[in-house]
Amino acid sequence: MKMNLTQIRLAVSIAFTYMRAKLKQTIIATTGVTFGITVFIFMVSFIQGTNEYTQDIVFEQSPHLRLYNEVQLAESSTLERARPGMINVVHHQKPKDILLSLKDARQALTELDDDGRVLAVSAGLSTQVFYRLGSSSLSGKVMGIDFERENLLFNLGSKIVEGGFEELATKPNSMLMGIGLARKLNVKTGDQLQLTTERGDNFLVTVIGLFRTGMSDIDKQQSYASLKTVQRFLKVPASYLTEIKVKLHEKELAPQISEEFQKRYAYSGSDWKKDNSSLLEGEILRKMIVYGVAGTILLVAGFGIFNILTMMIYEKMKEIAILKATGFSDADVRWVFLTQAFVIGIVGAVMGLVFGFALSYAVSKVPFHSDVMITLDHLPVSFKPLYYVTGFTFGILTTALSGYLPSRKAAKMDPIAILRG
Repeated sequence: MKMNLTQIRLAVSIAFTYMRAKLKQTIIATTGVTFGITVFIFMVSFIQGTNEYTQDIVFEQSPHLRLYNEVQLAESSTLERARPGMINVVHHQKPKDILLSLKDARQALTELDDDGRVLAVSAGLSTQVFYRLGSSSLSGKVMGIDFERENLLFNLGSKIVEGGFEELATKPNSMLMGIGLARKLNVKTGDQLQLTTERGDNFLVTVIGLFRTGMSDIDKQQSYASLKTVQRFLKVPASYLTEIKVKLHEKELAPQISEEFQKRYAYSGSDWKKDNSSLLEGEILRKMIVYGVAGTILLVAGFGIFNILTMMIYEKMKEIAILKATGFSDADVRWVFLTQAFVIGIVGAVMGLVFGFALSYAVSKVPFHSDVMITLDHLPVSFKPLYYVTGFTFGILTTALSGYLPSRKAAKMDPIAILRG
């Protein structure tokens, strides 16, 4: 049955009269919803802000796809080739001796430059080394790069905090060093130190600049040098390149395009989803925890509303009977109690959004300094509108469900039986 405007106004008036009569319980129920929404907004904003900061740092330093030669086991052992058709058991088979250098890497680089789906591409090589200065000896890695290409991929120029990169391609044995590694060795721009390769060859290198990426694994272990410098360290020809890194216009297409490039060039490969699978899986788990905790809090608040409305119905049984005896329909009575639930839900949800935003904003201004997250100066918080829409919807649905059952019970009451006692 449809309600006219007068009936709606009357139901709302009676609902507010009941709430004023039970003002203390109404405030407690509203506070419960407010607390649940506040906690939800704060937790999802803080955790998602941390996730986004971590992902931004990691993904900025990660190509969308990589091409390389992977060390693999031989398809058949020497014993199997010598005794075909026999049962041969080989333990601890050694990986086959293959060159890590990419075949025709320069040609592949040129073709990828012309691919319309590719935003930027760079080729390089890396090697493990020991940095030696006085009695200090630290292990690390040197990346041989074309700085201009690498800069297009990872915006390296913006990460240089001391010195510059201009001499990297022209000055022999020069390198850009991670700021964490430089601090460990106590070196600065212009200093020289000795570098020892895996083969035991020693080189005197000059630090021409320091960089900071925000990733401690890179900043505390890695240096950049020109391709020619690292190829000279390794005593390999100029065509020796071990990795091609690519950034795409559409990074979601990386898995498909990676497979296409692997087949085209006969390289091994990986994409950003495979390289960061643990980070992406961790984000899903953290979201599940946030929504689980917030849902539990709102469920408890919903039980509070359910109890308050149920107690109110028992206390107002005679009033309900009189309302129905004077012409109020079941729907009219149901709307009296549903209105109370909606008012509690709307007021509690709006207050929760306000307090949640205020708490999140206050936390975002808290200074934070870490040796691991060295580019972070304040706690990361995300203020996406989606969280506020979700929190408001969550609060309204919870309170509506909590108010429906008591209102349905009130609507089914028999006024004659109540008045007879």
